[in-house]
Amino acid sequence: MAAKSQDKVLFGAAVCLLLACAGWMALQNAKLSALRTSSGINIAGKAYVPSGVDAPTVNTQTWPSAPSQSSGKEWVYDVFTPPEIYYDAVTKKFTATPPNHEPPPPEPPAPPFGVELLQVRQDAFRLQLVGYVGAEGDFRGTFQNMVTGDTVIGRAGKKFPDLGLTIKTFEVKHNRTKSNDNMDIYDTEATAVVVDDKTGEEIPLTNKRRLIKGEPLAVLKAGDSATPMEYKAGAKFTVGTTTYTVVNVTFEPPSAEILKESPDLKSPVTKTLTPGAPVAPVPASPVAPAQPAPTPFPFGT
Repeated sequence: MAAKSQDKVLFGAAVCLLLACAGWMALQNAKLSALRTSSGINIAGKAYVPSGVDAPTVNTQTWPSAPSQSSGKEWVYDVFTPPEIYYDAVTKKFTATPPNHEPPPPEPPAPPFGVELLQVRQDAFRLQLVGYVGAEGDFRGTFQNMVTGDTVIGRAGKKFPDLGLTIKTFEVKHNRTKSNDNMDIYDTEATAVVVDDKTGEEIPLTNKRRLIKGEPLAVLKAGDSATPMEYKAGAKFTVGTTTYTVVNVTFEPPSAEILKESPDLKSPVTKTLTPGAPVAPVPASPVAPAQPAPTPFPFGT
């Protein structure tokens, strides 16, 4: 009896499960029918028209310019970029070029000095012996005053007050030498010894050559067309509105220190001038060798 009851229970459960499955399938068929009906709906719409998008608002800010440092307006330290720094060995100072800036314009060239030193030569002694007059036993010297240009005749004891000189001795010598062909040649030479009245120095003079003894002279030329002139230390000359003063002249090495003053200058300018490099001479054209001069006949033949 118990076995039959259990079979009945299982059979009832199976029937219930079958009915549940049949109901679920019926429900799913209804949903599928609804989907098939909705798929036939016309979904065609209007043509697609793209719409624009407004640009976003952007706010920008710039870095402020780097200020100059206390060293000067060129000393600007930009972001990650220092200035370019230079050292001048002449002035022993530092200079700077600002970063990302054009280099400062070069300074305008200085105006020309206006004077050129051609050469330095030593002045002739202030008294020169140029000759003699008279006869044997009564010779007198012919002297030239280089300051005044006058020619004066004098012998031992003669004074030149304006030159500060006195003739100590004067004589005329007859010198005998030999020529190339062993002939006697007589040469007359006048000599004198003058004394400097201030220093007591004795200076020998001869009529055979000028005595170069004195202050050095600067041969200066102002401008391109000016005539060269000779100046001693302390001399002044004017070119237009500019005044030049010869401060100093040296013979070794040749140079002249010149002071320039002008209304156009803020302050006087001093410059040491030196002669320019000499120009190499142009080679001369070849010429035929000179013919030897005929041998003169001795007198009395």
